[in-house]
Amino acid sequence: MTFVFALACSESRRKQKAHKLNKKGNSKSDISVLSLTDTRFIKLFRVDKDTFRWILRQIRPDFTVSHLTAALQLAAVLHFLATGSYQLSVAEDRPVNIGRTTFSRILHNIIPLMEAALCEAAISLRMSQQQIKQSCDYFYENFQLPRVVACVDGFQVRILKPVRDETVYFNEKEYYSLNAMLLLNFNMEIMAIDATHPGSCSDHFIWSNSQERQYLSKHIKCHYVLADSSYALEHNVLTPYSNPKPGSVEQRFNERHAAARAVAQRSINLLKSRFACLQRALMYDAKFVVNVVNVCCALHNICCRRKTPINENEMLHEQLVEFDGGIEYEDDETGTLLRDEIASTIC
Repeated sequence: MTFVFALACSESRRKQKAHKLNKKGNSKSDISVLSLTDTRFIKLFRVDKDTFRWILRQIRPDFTVSHLTAALQLAAVLHFLATGSYQLSVAEDRPVNIGRTTFSRILHNIIPLMEAALCEAAISLRMSQQQIKQSCDYFYENFQLPRVVACVDGFQVRILKPVRDETVYFNEKEYYSLNAMLLLNFNMEIMAIDATHPGSCSDHFIWSNSQERQYLSKHIKCHYVLADSSYALEHNVLTPYSNPKPGSVEQRFNERHAAARAVAQRSINLLKSRFACLQRALMYDAKFVVNVVNVCCALHNICCRRKTPINENEMLHEQLVEFDGGIEYEDDETGTLLRDEIASTIC
């Protein structure tokens, strides 16, 4: 018994010594993280140093999952969101070795903390009268489309093949995914995100059953959301005409509509450029991927508001492709009258 106790004490002292050495080394890495140039810091983590420190104050990482300091845990997670890689290098010649299992524990600890701390404040569908006016002015002055407050669109987020109900996650592009619905404003900020639906769900189905649709109908009346032809025309949703005649008022409307709705495409490209983990398959269960997408959207808005730059060489220039399964939705009668009225005023 004495021998066993002595071994236990020795092992305890060894772990304490290793922890102190790790803590000392990690403190140096903390310094290295914050001593990076501003340009390299943003390239690695997508946020500036002030935002990094602010996020660090908002979350309280669970130190039982790793010996790494809070700063290094956050840095590792942000770097993963930015690149899709769990290997963190705080300097060109000073990598921080994090095992895949350890990083997974860190990620599953930090992401829910970030979601709770950031998402509600950073992503909001509520609009002040001034914000409504700014949006209406932007879309009318640039595209002659009146009373537009947002664009709605979606994009597919690749996921690991689910253990259950895998067929509903298999999308028209023939991979497993979530179909993430976004509402976007003219500043390329995300007003709402719903990534909870499987990839086989249509854009129209997600929008039709969304709280966002109900909210806009109830609280921002007599205004429009721009959408592509994978959505149905409604009294407050403007979609393009199907097969307009060349030179017709319908074609002119479609041209203005497409130019205005391009803000959605640019916004999604910017989101996926900032957080390249969204460009590859996220090898986690669907529920956790929803958390990751939410955090990326919140960070995107924070970066937009703080005017955090992104290198043009890193920008995606994807064209959003409409996948509606060839379905033609029945146009809402009121929506048809309102769209025709708008089209008749476009020069």
